[in-house]
Amino acid sequence: MQQKKPLNVEIGRRIQQSREKAGMTQEQLSEAIGRSTQFLSTVERGVAGPSLETVVQLCRVLNVTADWLILGKSAAPTSSTIAAKLSHLTGEQLIQVDAMTDRLLVLLEQKR
Repeated sequence: MQQKKPLNVEIGRRIQQSREKAGMTQEQLSEAIGRSTQFLSTVERGVAGPSLETVVQLCRVLNVTADWLILGKSAAPTSSTIAAKLSHLTGEQLIQVDAMTDRLLVLLEQKR
């Protein structure tokens, strides 16, 4: 049996997480990147690592960065990504978020 490399296991786990977050099955993702379902399963389990070409295809299809897939580093949020998270809140909830944001900003200023 082939020894799993820790980096391949981590990358495979992040690919699986990203696929599930995107609401895709292994079959759907495999088709989108032009690879077999068996190959994707092997990569997600960490038995093998993806090629650079496959990483690029995965990033495009899953809308994630290579930093995330390879290193586990998430991109810093932008004001628009934060706004999108808040767009479904009610008026009362937005008032609460606004108050919490004000308090958080005060705390952050104190730590400077």
